[in-house]
Amino acid sequence: MRIIWDEIPADGLFLRVDDASWVPGDVVVWQGPVVCEVSLKKEGVRVLLSGILRLPVVLECDRCLDTFTHALVDEFEVVFELQTKDAESGLALEYCCKSTDLDVVCLAEPVVDVSAVLAQQVYLALPEKKICSDTCLGLCPVCGANLRCCPCDCAGGADVSPFSILAKLKAH
Repeated sequence: MRIIWDEIPADGLFLRVDDASWVPGDVVVWQGPVVCEVSLKKEGVRVLLSGILRLPVVLECDRCLDTFTHALVDEFEVVFELQTKDAESGLALEYCCKSTDLDVVCLAEPVVDVSAVLAQQVYLALPEKKICSDTCLGLCPVCGANLRCCPCDCAGGADVSPFSILAKLKAH
């Protein structure tokens, strides 16, 4: 969904995106309704895109390798600015960046691709560590049993230190 700057009214534009055509299906598996609310507002030579993303995704736990559903909820804000003619010509102008300028996306044409922004926000909202629950024990390091659902009989090698091999070297 591409929005041209001139089509954004003075009081802003509000969009509710219910279709999932923008979801990056090669990376994320989702389950359930996809809801995004986006507003675009012109502020001088800039366009402010803000919104909220709600997407239930299916993830694989990093500890037990079981799949679980995680509700992605992400509020975001992106500022777009049209690239000036001087910047297009390749002239290096001296410019002092403020911290607010670091979040500005420069565009060559006055078009905002809302679908691309939403897909990027999905990547940014995914958790770094995917854990199904705080009490997940993971897999047994000896037999590979899922300790979250069924305990194993091998005692997990709890009394064996990973440094016990060094004791053999010291003996020689």
